Amino acid sequence: MNTEKKRRNTPQKQMILETLVSMGSHVSAGAIYKELQKEHPEIGRATVFRVLSEMTADGILYRVQSTAGEDRFDITNYPHCHITCRLCGKVDDVWFDSDPHVIEQIKSASGFTVESEHIEFHGICRECKSKQPV
Repeated sequence: MNTEKKRRNTPQKQMILETLVSMGSHVSAGAIYKELQKEHPEIGRATVFRVLSEMTADGILYRVQSTAGEDRFDITNYPHCHITCRLCGKVDDVWFDSDPHVIEQIKSASGFTVESEHIEFHGICRECKSKQPV
């Protein structure tokens, strides 16, 4: 017997997802709410945060838990690395070939069962770097 709760595709959920997609990836809940308010002032902040959390729990979105500020939501819904600009807060995906044995090494060295992983790099993005004095 399937005990999973199937969530409905509500108009609010559809609006929030469409807004995230139109804004691009790595968008904060606050930015999504602000953008939605332009055309849909009736949608509440709590609704936006709740729907984003539900979509993350359902595997539709990936939550980028940033140490540099507000969490971001990513339409690339599988684990991958991120790089965050420490000056402007911009977040980008980072793709590289990693050693597949790293998780096994971590498990062996720590005794932990690894349930999830999140790797975040920090630096200065190209745009901010170009504004820096030489």
